[in-house]
Amino acid sequence: MHDLQLTFIGSGNAFSPAGLCCNGFVVNDRFLFEAPPQALSSLNHVGIDPNELDAVVISHHHGDHFLGLPFLLLHWRWQGRKKPVTIVGPTGTEALARDISEKVFPGVLSQVNYDLQWVEGEGGDHLLLKGLEIEPHTVQHDEGLNMSLGYSCRVGPRRFAYTGDTRLCDAVFDLAKGQELLVSECASRTGVVPVHMNLVDDMPLVHAALPSGAAMILTHIAPDVDTNGLPNTFVAQDFKNYRF
Repeated sequence: MHDLQLTFIGSGNAFSPAGLCCNGFVVNDRFLFEAPPQALSSLNHVGIDPNELDAVVISHHHGDHFLGLPFLLLHWRWQGRKKPVTIVGPTGTEALARDISEKVFPGVLSQVNYDLQWVEGEGGDHLLLKGLEIEPHTVQHDEGLNMSLGYSCRVGPRRFAYTGDTRLCDAVFDLAKGQELLVSECASRTGVVPVHMNLVDDMPLVHAALPSGAAMILTHIAPDVDTNGLPNTFVAQDFKNYRF
């Protein structure tokens, strides 16, 4: 069976509690989920060449998930990228990324030497990328955003899902169904925040929706988050690899 490897370039949230890097992870060294502000630095730290990424998949447009894109585009523009890359995100991703990137790094998207494809999805789509199949699910997060997405994914024969940032909602349970692995946000241990899930109240319900034997990784965490005794559950750590 093909290995499924996740390398976390960050496990924290927008407040970087206890110095945690903002959440993001790379699947099989090819597919980056989220573009946190420190993405380029963290990729270099774990030894993943940004030029070898095949896709960047973004769940929503909050800065801790999005503001690393200008730095990735800067690297690709000036550090020799040749191979194609796809950026996936909710509606409005391309316009927002182009606007911010051109303002902070003028010319970063002009005369590039690689093929850059933008794919904007919404719940119910089925997106086929190079080596990655993804189905976006509309999750319930910040109503001030145009959309927030979780993703059900397949790499070869392996299935995994990612909740993105969300409160507990029907889409989270849909994402958990039939998966070998679920990467779930868990923003606090007991804190009740209307737009996030916590460890004590929500994670047991999410875990119960997984198939028997499936694994769960908690991310977008605060430092006091642990496994709370949930079986086959891991708490993401900055720069750590998990192989399934």
